[in-house]
Amino acid sequence: MDSSCSIKIRAGLKHAHRAIAFLEQHSASYVDIKAAFDGLKASAQRYHLKSFDFWLGDHKNDRYHGWNQSQHNGKYTECFVFRNVSEGERLYGFLCRPKEGDAHYEMCVLILYAKKKRWNTDLTELARAETMRTDPDVLAALRGPDLFKKGEGKSK
Repeated sequence: MDSSCSIKIRAGLKHAHRAIAFLEQHSASYVDIKAAFDGLKASAQRYHLKSFDFWLGDHKNDRYHGWNQSQHNGKYTECFVFRNVSEGERLYGFLCRPKEGDAHYEMCVLILYAKKKRWNTDLTELARAETMRTDPDVLAALRGPDLFKKGEGKSK
């Protein structure tokens, strides 16, 4: 099994404090964010890109959210989701601070697309995001020397 992975910054490459990246390649079968996002209708892509802009600008709204300590026994406090409620779409990922020497810089790494079928969050999706947050290959890609220069980090 190929253990390499790649992360590509999709929004905020030159932003001083935040960025949004896609985990574009990983051996886990559920990592599908690139293909799923690229396969969305143009209007759905625009909606999510606007949501990314809101998050980059730290504008509070209902297009995205995380989970706090009181939810799910505090297990998913670093997980994050961008949502398009009217379409039932969810982009799941995790938050991290990958810039060495800059504890204030925050990145959201999106890993998978899901259609929401019911009111409550599917804990499987959160567990997958949490797994990727601590995955050694993902962490190596986040430390890749080109992540903040060229917008892509890789692990071998």
